Amino acid sequence: MQKDIGSVMGLYPMPTTLVGTVLEDGRVNFLPIAHVGVVEHGHFLISVDQSHKLDDAAIIKNGVVSVSLTNPEMMKAVDWCGIVKAENTDKSDVFPWHFDDLEKAPVVENAPVCMTCQVVKMVTVGAFHNFILKPVHTYVQEENLNERGKVDYEKVRPVLFEFQSAQYLSTGKVIAKCWSYGKDYKK
Repeated sequence: MQKDIGSVMGLYPMPTTLVGTVLEDGRVNFLPIAHVGVVEHGHFLISVDQSHKLDDAAIIKNGVVSVSLTNPEMMKAVDWCGIVKAENTDKSDVFPWHFDDLEKAPVVENAPVCMTCQVVKMVTVGAFHNFILKPVHTYVQEENLNERGKVDYEKVRPVLFEFQSAQYLSTGKVIAKCWSYGKDYKK
């Protein structure tokens, strides 16, 4: 039997991403963001709490950002980037990075997947700025590609964030192929 636990966001866990920006003073900064979602096949959303003033302002001003999936090997550094604030700490040397043609969107070189993106739109909801992004370039570690040149998420092992218990989770194995698994389902 189900129990009503109130008005609780039940869509967690979400992918833990690392957002890269260039701040007003020219420093590269990294901020973990787990409020993310696909809005259609070519666009996705990141939701940035406005309390992250420097990152938020940089995304608005620059109109570009990088968004990386994280893996277990990165998580200690990723979590640290969420603990310390850009106002007090220079995080530009935590990850190796470079710029592509979208300057001010640092490509995290050791991320399993890193996208440099243009901001398409911003929508404010409560204390969050929600940025709709269009990936311009997607970089993938070669060992995380399958034989068809597509991202193999079993190899990537993206880390998930679960808000209710404030913990990181690892992803599991493939269950089945979409759009074929249920073909023989009978009521």
